[in-house]
Amino acid sequence: MRTMAAAAAPAPITPRLAAAWAAFCVLMLLVGLQERWYAGEPLWPWPLFYEAASMAAATLIAAWRWRRSPRDDPWLARPARWFWRVLRVTPLVALAFVGLLYGLRHAVRAAFGLPYPHQPWPEVLAYESLKFSVFYILFAGVQYALRSHRALAAERLRAERLERLSTEARLAQLTQQMQPHFLHNTLNTIAALVHDDPDAADAALLRLSQLLRAATDAARRPLHPLADELALARSFAELMQQRYGPARVRLQWDTDAAPAIEVPALSLQPLLENAFVHAVERRAALTTIRIVVRQDAARLMLSVADDGPGHAAEHPAGVALANLRERLRALYGGAASLQLLPREAGGSVAVLELPVRG
Repeated sequence: MRTMAAAAAPAPITPRLAAAWAAFCVLMLLVGLQERWYAGEPLWPWPLFYEAASMAAATLIAAWRWRRSPRDDPWLARPARWFWRVLRVTPLVALAFVGLLYGLRHAVRAAFGLPYPHQPWPEVLAYESLKFSVFYILFAGVQYALRSHRALAAERLRAERLERLSTEARLAQLTQQMQPHFLHNTLNTIAALVHDDPDAADAALLRLSQLLRAATDAARRPLHPLADELALARSFAELMQQRYGPARVRLQWDTDAAPAIEVPALSLQPLLENAFVHAVERRAALTTIRIVVRQDAARLMLSVADDGPGHAAEHPAGVALANLRERLRALYGGAASLQLLPREAGGSVAVLELPVRG
């Protein structure tokens, strides 16, 4: 059974690989000439040609073997099977190498009108085949290492891509889940205005239409510019302020120096919703909601504070905040945080901290 996905085919011979092979050929050429020099043989011209012809024949065999490598890649996870497939043809490949090598030597010598004397063919076949077989086995080992590394790298890239796509799909799902929740709460706000103030309800519907259009665009991507997020938050806050009236809600925005970075889509709106639900709705007196954006070194802080009667620890996390926490984990792991805290002067504050990505 094939247990590892094959690396991409055909197997490319990269410039780096070609340079490494050229360096190996030069090294083998020098080793062969050194042996002849130690034996007291002349090095020029024919001994140099003989060694060069050996490396040329070996290069042709190696290129052939490399081009065939994708056929054996499915068995990379089973080394014994892979080596058996590659090395079982060693005797035939060795004979092909000897025939190619000596055919080349004879042909070139004949072109110069010279014979090519050598040992009897049985000795030539035995010696050259054995020497080539050692080379072929070593080459197979190097090829196995390179192809295994390439297959593992390709598998890792596929796994990372699948994980990224899964995360993006999950984020899109979470964002889509938030929109019905957000729409439900906003429509309740408009419904409360229909009978008492039809003009305000009409204006709220128009604002809701604009807000949903912007929210739909934002849902197509997990992150969007902070300026877009602030625009969405302002539209939502104005809708809610229109519902309760200026006598019950006062908004303070401290975002003039907001940095131009990306934040999770629909991340500030849940904090505002939490303040309206647990502060504004619980009393008839005026509630001040203060929205602050600050950047400190590599961290971005978004906070929504209210001076309502409630204590943050007494408020269970709603659907929107739970949704936001899950999206933060998917996007940033443990690098982002969301806290609901009591204020010393009364009320609560929701603090969202995000890492600033360069």
